[in-house]
Amino acid sequence: MRSLALDYGCDIVFGEEIIDRNLHNCTREWNEKLQTVDFSKNAKLFFRTDPVKEKGKCVFQMGTPEGVSALKAAVEVAGDVAGIDINMGCPKGFSVQGGMGAALLQKPEVACDIIRTLKRNLNIPVTCKIRLLETEAATLDLAKGILTSPITSPYL
Repeated sequence: MRSLALDYGCDIVFGEEIIDRNLHNCTREWNEKLQTVDFSKNAKLFFRTDPVKEKGKCVFQMGTPEGVSALKAAVEVAGDVAGIDINMGCPKGFSVQGGMGAALLQKPEVACDIIRTLKRNLNIPVTCKIRLLETEAATLDLAKGILTSPITSPYL
């Protein structure tokens, strides 16, 4: 899908959400047949990117419940993607029960810590997806808290 979007002129593409712990200790391998960089563990492929077609255009979307785990996963792929996006909006039960996705909206201190941790340790843009909260004021407070994390991103 990312490849097709790029073929039709997209400037930036986002990967599907991948849970941070799935990337911990992955093996990064060059796939000669497909000319891709593959990240796998225990014979299971978790992420694949085309280093020619997606260079500077592919953003890795991650589900995470906390900063240290997010950083461990981000470090695995940071050299092969244009940025990292933290999914703070997914309402699926799996994500919310694991403290990820929309659950982070109820824990703004954790959400901000994830962004701060990544920005302090990575040299690529970091973004996040949020949902509207119960009130406009609550949504703006969360967004301001995230923005006052040391974020410098061309996507904002």
